Amino acid sequence: MMHQSRFDPSRQTVGAIALEARKNTTPIECGDMTNEIMKSLVDDLNERIISNPFEGRPFYITVVEKKDLIQPNMIHRSLNATLYRPYPENNTMVFYCDYKANIIKLCWTLPHWSEMDNMLENMERRDPKIIADIYAWKTENLVYFGFSKDEKGRPYDNGHHRNDQLLARPEIRSSPALAIG
Repeated sequence: MMHQSRFDPSRQTVGAIALEARKNTTPIECGDMTNEIMKSLVDDLNERIISNPFEGRPFYITVVEKKDLIQPNMIHRSLNATLYRPYPENNTMVFYCDYKANIIKLCWTLPHWSEMDNMLENMERRDPKIIADIYAWKTENLVYFGFSKDEKGRPYDNGHHRNDQLLARPEIRSSPALAIG
C-alpha cells in the first residue's frame, strides 16, 4: 500500500493519518484564538512551576511555540526548565522562577526572526519591552540579556539581569499556583 509505514506494515504513516483526520472534520469558524492560547499558556506555565522540577532551586522556563508543518491547524508548545539562564534565541519566551520565594520574572520575549523587521517597522503598535528585546537581539547585545563574553568569546551569565520584569512576588501572591494569571 502507498501510505503504509515501512517500519511497521500494520499501521499507516503519520502523514496519511493527518490527511485522514483533516478529511473527517467539519470546518469550524474560528474567531480570535489569542485569548484561548494565552489562557492555556498561563495554565501550562503554572503546571510547570508547581512541578518544582529542581526541588526548590531557582530555575528558568523557556517557552517555544511553533506551527506544525504537517498539521497546519496545530500549534506545538514546549516548556523546557533549566537551572541556568538560557541563551537568547528567536521564537522564545523565558521566565525566571524562584519557587521558594514565589518570584517569577519575565526575562524576554523574542518573536520568530521573520516577524522582527515587520514589528520594528510598526513599533508604535507594539509593547516597548518587546521592541527593546528585538533591538538587543539583532545587535547581539548580550549584556541586555544578562550575559557577557569570556576571553575566548563564549557567553556566560553575568548575574546582572536588569531587564527582567517582575510578574509575582510574595506580598502579591500567596501560592505558586497563582503565580501567573
